[in-house]
This record gives sequence, C-alpha cells and structure tokens, in this order.
Amino acid sequence: MRIGINGRFLVAKRTGVQRAAFNLIRTLVEIDRENQYLIFTGRGQAGRPEWNYPNVQVVESDLREGESFLNHVWEQLWLPVLAHRHKVDLLHSPANVAPLFYRGTSVVHIHDLCFVVNPQWYSFTFRTVYNFIIPRLARRASRVITCSNNSKNDLLHFCRLAADKVSLVYWAVDDIFLKRTTDASSASQIEAKSLGEFILYVGSLEPRKNINTLIKAYVQLRRNNPNLKPKLVLIGGESPLFADVQLRVKDYAGDIVFKGFIDDETLRAFYSKAALVAYPSLYEGFGLPPLEAMASGTPVITSDGSSIPEVVGEAALMIDPRSVDQLTNAMVLLLTDMDLRQKLIARGRVQVERFNWYRVARNTLAVYYEVASEARVAGYGLNKGPGKGSSQVKSVHQFVPFKIWKNLVALEERHLNAIRAES
Repeated sequence: MRIGINGRFLVAKRTGVQRAAFNLIRTLVEIDRENQYLIFTGRGQAGRPEWNYPNVQVVESDLREGESFLNHVWEQLWLPVLAHRHKVDLLHSPANVAPLFYRGTSVVHIHDLCFVVNPQWYSFTFRTVYNFIIPRLARRASRVITCSNNSKNDLLHFCRLAADKVSLVYWAVDDIFLKRTTDASSASQIEAKSLGEFILYVGSLEPRKNINTLIKAYVQLRRNNPNLKPKLVLIGGESPLFADVQLRVKDYAGDIVFKGFIDDETLRAFYSKAALVAYPSLYEGFGLPPLEAMASGTPVITSDGSSIPEVVGEAALMIDPRSVDQLTNAMVLLLTDMDLRQKLIARGRVQVERFNWYRVARNTLAVYYEVASEARVAGYGLNKGPGKGSSQVKSVHQFVPFKIWKNLVALEERHLNAIRAES
C-alpha cells in the first residue's frame, strides 16, 4: 500500500494530541517495511532522522509553524490534491481533523468529543467549527480510530456511526518517561529538586482539567495539615481555544508554581521528583499524564470518570473530581502512607507496559489492512473511495500477513524486555 499521512500536526505546538500523533507515525515507519509512506507536511521535515527510511517519502509544502487558519485551509484544500497527485491508497489523519471532502479511502483519529459532550468549556468559535466538521468527517471516513471505549461510545452515539466503523486503539507513553537512569546534574533535575517536596499537575489550563478544584484541595490540605508543606507545581499553558479557566489563587500563592510549557526532558525531571501527581480532570479522551507519571515512578491521584479508569486500572487512587474533600484526603494519604505509595508505584510500572507505541503502531497497521480489504470487498480500488463491505470483516488479524504480525509482536516484546532490564 501507499499510505499517505496528514502531517499538519508536525508544524503545530506539541501538546497531547500532537505528541501522540508524532509517536504513532514515528513508530509506524520504524516497524513497517512492507508499505510505502508519504508524509505530507511543512518545510524542514525531510531531513529529520525519524523519517530516514527507504520506504518513507516526506512531501513538503507551505504549512507554517504557529499558523492556524492557513494550515487549516491547506488541510482542507491542498492536502487532497497532494494525496491524489501521489496516488496514495489510503490517507491517515492522526490528529483529530482531516480534509472533509476527500473522496479516497481514509482513516481519521478522533480522540474525543468533549466539545459536544461539554460545549461550555470551549470558545464559541471552536465548538461551532468542530461541531460542524467532526461528525461529518467521522461519517465520511472509511474508518475512525479512537483511543478509549469512552470516546468510542461517544462517537457511536453523537455521530450516529455503526459499531464496526470505529476501531479502538489505546495511546501509549513516550519512551522518554520510561527511562530509569537520570543525569542528577542536569539543569532540569536540579531545578525540580530545588523545589523540595511538591505535588505536580501536568496538562493544559482549561476548564475541563478542573484546576480550581485542585487549588481548593491544596489550600485545604495546607490549612488542615500544618505539618505538611508541599508546593503545588502546575505545568501547562492556557489556550485561547477554550473558555477562560479563571484560576483563583490567593492563600499559599507563594507555594503555587506555574511553569507553563516545558520540554519533555524537563517534564520527565519534574515527574520523577514529584511526591505525587494529581490529575482531577472532568473529561478525557485518554489522559496521558497519569501514565507518564506511572512510567516515571510517581504515584497518581486521578478522576473516576470518562476514560481514565480504563487507562489507570488499579494503579492509581481514583476520586470524584468534583469533591474537594476526596481530593484533599487522597493527597494527604499519599503524602503520609509510604506503603501505599510503594504499592501504587509498583502497580503503575506494570500498568504502563500495556501502553507502548509498538503495540499502538501494530494495531493501527492492522486497521490499515482491514480498511484496504473492505475497499476490495466492496469492489473499489483502494484510492477510489471508502468501502461499504465492513460487515464482511470478521477479525482485525484477518488481513495482516501472519509473518508480519509475528515479527511485530516480537519487536514489542524486545522493547518491553529492554525496559524491564533498565528497571
């Protein structure tokens, strides 16, 4: 197959969705030597080592870093032209949005429908545009991939999709957080260590992340437990796409540290030095920070709703995210109960192994083969349009050659063994 990749995400700020898309495509081209990949993206990407494989071609055009409107126009109007010109068999858009009027065989990742379920958390412009485009994209695509059962159920309900139109492929943790060895003399390690004991939050500062509840719980912790004096570190920035979060910080403001966006190496240092990670999000399509914390050997408190229980299993303390008291009590417990801390850390390292990028890439490749087979069953050439024969597909493994599948499973196992050895 000639697989086209919508590489608009490569010129966007690398937050959760963009990081996940990058890791997926990076791993796909690493493990797959059978198919041809054409990555359609902006200038300056062709020389990157991640794409230096004989079966990978980077097609550069006028996408610009930091540009939103013009890049959206490129995605909707120019990307379909490029895909047709380069005769791709399948076009994959891994970061929520795809060209709406593309007529060829296509796969689109839609991470969540939070803007539909909770529109009050988003700006008027953002929710209006996404409410128009995402359901239509989902119905036009040959297949939708999403990253949790919670998101899959939302897609089936709100977009009125058939169950076999949506494939579940969980996301994974970036390898940088799985490293056990650290350079204690690095600037990021020294900076994190200089804060002393601290509670960490990682994520954008937007209403659904529930930061105000976290701050109230932190203030309550400090008032009710004068012997406990951890700082609260908030990593992430506020986006104009979302409604104003209106953080209220008054008491203990000197011990609440806002870090903004930081690079992954610095983020890893903060994860590894934190006493605990608190992530009381109200809604997640997946929720990477709890897994990143587990990979870094740090215990986690998080929400008991949306997709998060699927992701953390029994490896985190789960609370009602709207309850200040529950969050306060959980933080006190993890700051004082060493046995519980060690138990959660051990469980977390086991839980993280389920979410590795080799497995994500292997399962995404299986979707490619399945969609290609559906197109053939329906009597289409791959690049002629979405197939209609999905009801005849019986198994995700049916169309992946056994030898390829076996090799990919072996690659994943070697990767996990290397991580275990480092631990």
